[in-house]
Amino acid sequence: MSLSSLADAFAPFVREIQSTRYAELASSTIVIYDHLITLDQEIDLIWKASWTPGKVLFLTNRYYVLASVIFNNYVLFTTHLSDSFSVKWFRWQGTTGLLVSMIAEIILQLRLYALYHLNRRVLVLMCGAFLVSAGTAAVIMGMVLARISAHSGLIPGLPFCIPVNVPSWFYTFWIPTLGFESLLCALALFRAFRDFRSRTSLFQSGRHIVKILIRDSVIYYLIMFATYFTNLVIFLTGNVGVLESGIGFAVTMSCVMGSRLCLNIRDVHHELEASTASQQQHLTQPSFVSGGRSAYGTASRGTNIVVSSTYALTEFELVELRNLRAQGKV
Repeated sequence: MSLSSLADAFAPFVREIQSTRYAELASSTIVIYDHLITLDQEIDLIWKASWTPGKVLFLTNRYYVLASVIFNNYVLFTTHLSDSFSVKWFRWQGTTGLLVSMIAEIILQLRLYALYHLNRRVLVLMCGAFLVSAGTAAVIMGMVLARISAHSGLIPGLPFCIPVNVPSWFYTFWIPTLGFESLLCALALFRAFRDFRSRTSLFQSGRHIVKILIRDSVIYYLIMFATYFTNLVIFLTGNVGVLESGIGFAVTMSCVMGSRLCLNIRDVHHELEASTASQQQHLTQPSFVSGGRSAYGTASRGTNIVVSSTYALTEFELVELRNLRAQGKV
């Protein structure tokens, strides 16, 4: 075979490798950019907060992914590769993708748990579906990683980790995750629909909390569904040279959206605490409107508790604030 024929044969692979490298650079840029523009919020809302499971989840999601994308870029652009190293990298990358996805889903479940006022039936439903989804995805990933091998010098002069013996059914890895994400979105939309039809009068800050929780849940779903579905299509129709092109975005968007879920609700919680403290400074004679009951009677659901002439609290807000203070740790 002549050199020109050899070059023509390798040209498609070279283009795919370059596309994969550029895709990894693009996804890494998203992570770094998001870190930079939200660093002030992170310092105020995370670093200064006490250590809680939610803080650990946030920092793990935030900085493990940052370290992983830096390492991925090193692997994709370095000229010092071996077949054994490539296999280890593929296994680490598969485990990382699964772990990051699970962390983001746990964060979203905690938000929905607060949105449903710590309803245990909702918690059982989410946890059960999560275990099935994560377990199925983990089994599929484990089966693939157990049989995968790699070549790092397939193209002379262009070292690159190319997976070998990838099963044709590897695309099924994304199906359980897509199904579980759809369930979480359905729960958020159902809560939004129920609130829309409810005649209960919610005060401004309580309604704002619900809007933030629902908005973030739906936006998370739309972005992650598009990302995971794109990867499913790539795995189903593409060849081994392009499998890596979408994985970086799956990890990146899980990290970014998981972090935003934490930061947005903590920011709202912080604003509510600041607003409450400000109102307490101007507190005059408190009066309690309890629908005909005594001022110190038990308030029913939807009852307005007037703290001042400009700020009204309902029982919904008091419950929500208590939940968010507990979940503010998440």
